[in-house]
Amino acid sequence: MTNLLLLLIGVPTAFGLVALLLKRYEIRSVVVVMAALIQAGLAVAFAASVGGSLPWQSGPAPAFLDYIILGLELTIAAAIAIIGARKRRLIPLVLALVQAALAIAGEKWTGGIESERLFVADQISLLLVVLVGLVGGLILFYSSGYMKTYTEEHPEIKDRRRVFACVMLVFLGAMYGLVVANDLRLMLLFWEMTTLASYLLIGYARTQEAQKSAFRALNLNLIGGISFSLAVILLAAKAGTVELDKLQALGKAGGASLAMVLAPAVFLALAGLVKSAQLPFTSWLLGAMVAPTPVSALLHSSTMVKAGVFLLLKLAPVLSGTMPGYLVAFVGAITFLGASFAAVSQRNAKRILALSTVSNLGLIVTCAGIGSYQLVWVAFFLILFHALAKALLFLGTGTVSVGTGSLDVEEMSGLVVSMPRVTLLMIVGISAMFIAPFGMLVSKWAAMEAFINLNSIVSPLMIVILAYGSAVTVLFWTKWLGLLVKIPDPTAPRGLLEAKVTKQEFIAEATLAILTIAACVTFPFVSAHVVEPYLLATYQQAFGLNRGNAFVTVLMVVMTVVVPGLLIFLTRKPAAFSPAYMSGRPQGPGLSFRGSKATEKRVETRNYYLTEFFEEGRILGAGSGIALLLIVIIIGTVLL
Repeated sequence: MTNLLLLLIGVPTAFGLVALLLKRYEIRSVVVVMAALIQAGLAVAFAASVGGSLPWQSGPAPAFLDYIILGLELTIAAAIAIIGARKRRLIPLVLALVQAALAIAGEKWTGGIESERLFVADQISLLLVVLVGLVGGLILFYSSGYMKTYTEEHPEIKDRRRVFACVMLVFLGAMYGLVVANDLRLMLLFWEMTTLASYLLIGYARTQEAQKSAFRALNLNLIGGISFSLAVILLAAKAGTVELDKLQALGKAGGASLAMVLAPAVFLALAGLVKSAQLPFTSWLLGAMVAPTPVSALLHSSTMVKAGVFLLLKLAPVLSGTMPGYLVAFVGAITFLGASFAAVSQRNAKRILALSTVSNLGLIVTCAGIGSYQLVWVAFFLILFHALAKALLFLGTGTVSVGTGSLDVEEMSGLVVSMPRVTLLMIVGISAMFIAPFGMLVSKWAAMEAFINLNSIVSPLMIVILAYGSAVTVLFWTKWLGLLVKIPDPTAPRGLLEAKVTKQEFIAEATLAILTIAACVTFPFVSAHVVEPYLLATYQQAFGLNRGNAFVTVLMVVMTVVVPGLLIFLTRKPAAFSPAYMSGRPQGPGLSFRGSKATEKRVETRNYYLTEFFEEGRILGAGSGIALLLIVIIIGTVLL
């Protein structure tokens, strides 16, 4: 199994290097598609091969591995320092030097410590492996068609698709290593690889805005990496180990053992908060929207941000019931509420998706911080449904923006007529985000029950935050869904904009929609055979859906898929519309009337955005201030 895992980590990187060397687009496109399929197959094969005997563990690390890790960490730090120096950016230069110094200091503290288990895979790890393989592979497949169109429509941007394909593939390889690494030194290496890769991808266009966003992401994630490095050094100094499973075991033991590992766990949690774009670190993920759509989809769905919540879930048994754990949960809760409120005032589709991502990640962080077995069950499914649905929506939005020439959701009015197939797929994605049978709302209901059963002083406040955050979530998703199915012009030709959709785009989006529906239908099975065994092994307690709820869930999924399908079917041909009453005005074709001097006015309806109440800068600014204060208190609780 170790050899299969090494293939899983190495194959995407190898394909990436091949793609970098191929100048001809047609050949490179075939290589990227092959890489997407092969790495997805390897991910599923690895999950299937070890799934029957979890947790799976590899043997000890080779004696020379720590020197290789040190050399690679210093190489990454040097690359970032050179980038900072060439671009005259002082902050990344200084942070890279600090990271290099910590890597050298860490070798002094950890150099004599051998890892008994280099890799460990449990249910959380396998969930991420499968998501990275399937979702990441589909995003790669999508990008082979999308980036060709992107390059043609942006001649002012230098064609760097070879670098793009290489970095995307290396990114996936690093994610596989990150989610199965048990040696924290090795996990840190993969962690820093994703940081550098995200900088290169976000700054692909090399415009001023892209460079600014890329450096913001680099700076904040370097801070997270420094926190991770400090955690490894503290763990080695206090507990004499660098293995994540031993940290978990000591934390669950309580008493003096917990005291030894709580400080390292807190610094690891802080690194997770940065990576998952929690307040006050949210700006790096929101800025990433300037990147091409495949980058946005990859960062938001199955890779970068999921690395942060993955680490926090692994730390949940250690943080559970501690003051730092509750404070981490409140950082997540404030992020969930603030991002949900901020999304109400947005019209830019990618901005809505970005804020929705931050919001859902905040809820996962809340679950991990409190760390009860019920909330960990909730977090599992929030990760699953969010990864599939958000990848589908980002790819769909990219396709729609090419067709309509806009990211404004108001310009998507009537998309059910102009892009019926893409609209159907986007309806599935939006349904997965806020309609009960598609998992996210089921998970929020389960979270509500878990908070009620918590019997803690924090329970009432958490319930209020969850209720209000979920309410405004329904508001902005409903607005968008209503626009998609609205028919403002009954005379508009059907499918006019779908001619621009490439086969790769449609296949990737349709596959993601099928996977989303499949995840919903198999919800009870995944709970019983994947999540509950993990809870029993970790907490000696389990939580899941009863048979009645499972049957209702499956039934409602079928109904929710059938309804939009019928909607698309019924709009195949122009329907007979009765003319609207225009108060006696002469009417033109469609919903329009003729005004003075032979002018023609359209009758339009627009959504409410309530910017005076839900202004993003004010909400996120206040939330960042509160979250920063909480983080200072978290650090103070373990250092003072």
